[in-house]
Amino acid sequence: ALHGLRGFVGQAPHSRPRSVRLEAQSSLSVRKKIPVVLCPAQFGTAEDYDELKVNLEARGFVLYPAPLSRLDWLRIVPSTLTKEFFTAELRPKKTLGFFYEALDQALAQVDADFGPQEPVAFLGHSIGGWVARSYIGEVLGPVAQRVRSLVTLGTPHQAPPAESPVAILDQTRGLLTYINEQFPAGSPLNSSVVTCVAGCGTKTPPSMEEMMDGLGEKLWNQTQNRSTLLEEVVALASYLPLSGSTFGVEGDGLIPVDTALMEGCGSVVLDDCNHADFVPTPGESIRLPKSYQWYGSEGFLDAWVKFL
Repeated sequence: ALHGLRGFVGQAPHSRPRSVRLEAQSSLSVRKKIPVVLCPAQFGTAEDYDELKVNLEARGFVLYPAPLSRLDWLRIVPSTLTKEFFTAELRPKKTLGFFYEALDQALAQVDADFGPQEPVAFLGHSIGGWVARSYIGEVLGPVAQRVRSLVTLGTPHQAPPAESPVAILDQTRGLLTYINEQFPAGSPLNSSVVTCVAGCGTKTPPSMEEMMDGLGEKLWNQTQNRSTLLEEVVALASYLPLSGSTFGVEGDGLIPVDTALMEGCGSVVLDDCNHADFVPTPGESIRLPKSYQWYGSEGFLDAWVKFL
C-alpha cells in the first residue's frame, strides 16, 4: 500500500560543534543534486550504507551519513548507569549527544558542498528515524525551514500499547516517550513532509503450533541461503516488546508495521521488505544474502525516494 506524500515544514540555523576539516566537493554535478543527511540504525556506521549511497546518487541525491564509528556507540553506556535510566526519564540531548555531534558534522559537510541555505532532506533508518526527529526538534527547531523532508525506514515510532504487559519495560528508557510528546508526527516539521516506510518481510505464524509445522523445511532454504525458522524466531522476540503482540504480526523482521507508522504522516508499506541488509559487529558488519531484500534494495528504493 502506497499513500502519498503530504505537506512541508521548517528548520533552523544552528551552531556548528567541534572543528572539523571540511573539503567542499565543488562540482556542478554535486550542486544539482539534493543533499540527504542519514541517521544510521543502532550500532550502524557510514560504511554500512555505501551501496545505498551509490544507488541514491544515481537517482539525484547525495547521501551524507552521520560519521559514527562503532566506538562512538559506547558513549551511550554512561547513561545506563544513571537514575534517569532506571526511572525511564532519559532525554535525547544528553543521552544522544554523540549522535547529535555526528549529525552536526554531516550538516557541516552539506554546508561546505552546497552552502548553508541549501534545503536538506533527512533519512532515518531504524532508531535513526526518531533520533532524526529529536535532532530536528531540539537542534534545528528555531530554523526548521531548511529541512525539506524526513523519511524514516523501519523506525519504531510507537511505544507498545499502555495496557500491554510489556509497556513497563520501555526499551528506550523514556527517550521515545519524550520525543513523541515533544515532537509528535515529526513536529516542528509539517506532517505533510514526513513519510514513514514500513516493511512486511516477516509475518509471525498465528500460533506456536503453526510455527513448528514444516520445521525441517524452515531450518534452511538452500535456494535463498536463509533460515525461515530463524527469521520467525527473531521476529517473535523483537515484535513482542515493541507491539505487545507475538503471533500473527506483520513487520520487517524487527519492527512491526503499526509500530513504524505515525498518524497524520505519509506512509509506504512494502511487501517482502526486511529491516536491513547488514548485521553490525565490533568489526565490519556481516552482509546478509541478496535474497534478504531491505528498504535500500533496488526494488524498493523508487517507492520512497520520491518523498525525500
